Amino acid sequence: MVLHTRKPLDRHLSGHGRRKACVLVAGSDAALRRRLLRRLGQEPSVTPIHEARDRGEVERALDELNPTILLLDFPMAGFHRPGSLRSIHALSPSTRTVLLVRSPDDSAAVGALKEGAKGYCSRTTDPRLLLKAIHLVEKGEFWVRRRVINRLVEELTALERKRGGKGHERYRKLTLRERQISGLVARGAANREIAESLSIVETTVKTHLTSIFRKLNLASRLQLAIYTLQVAPVQDSD
Repeated sequence: MVLHTRKPLDRHLSGHGRRKACVLVAGSDAALRRRLLRRLGQEPSVTPIHEARDRGEVERALDELNPTILLLDFPMAGFHRPGSLRSIHALSPSTRTVLLVRSPDDSAAVGALKEGAKGYCSRTTDPRLLLKAIHLVEKGEFWVRRRVINRLVEELTALERKRGGKGHERYRKLTLRERQISGLVARGAANREIAESLSIVETTVKTHLTSIFRKLNLASRLQLAIYTLQVAPVQDSD
């Protein structure tokens, strides 16, 4: 299941100007890393390829390489406690994380998405599907089972009912700039991409997001993305 979003700003280009994904493969399982590196190394659209064996190496790679995609064998040492995935976004906000797990679980997938992951799939996913996931997540989409997104929508809908079902009224309180930023978040854009798109600085984007979360009473970018996809089309037709 993917949420359709816009094409992000190019960061890694080939000699022909085509976008390439810089992929970081991380995990404590050496055999899995070798398999992924070997398979992805054959794809001209996902180069260069880097690897990390532990949290320390992951953090250094995020800081130094700013990879497009992080394929994270999850859980791994240092990335197994609730909230641990948030540090990835803090170190490299534009890096999109895809978790590879032994036994996919919908509840765990929901939790991972809430912490900032963009993809969640089995370690045994067919290489062709994994490559598709990389490219879709790179564009700002989510790669998870359809029922996981449905579950998130149901959670947000239930929360909205508890608040009196006044989501459209709250959306109208957003300024034009805040609506623009909400729309870009819904399309998968990172703060840096939003700043470049709107010709503002990242700190201004963060300030606007703080205001948006407060006005809409939301706690995460994922909630904002789903909320905007639900509410904005209605508002835009007014």
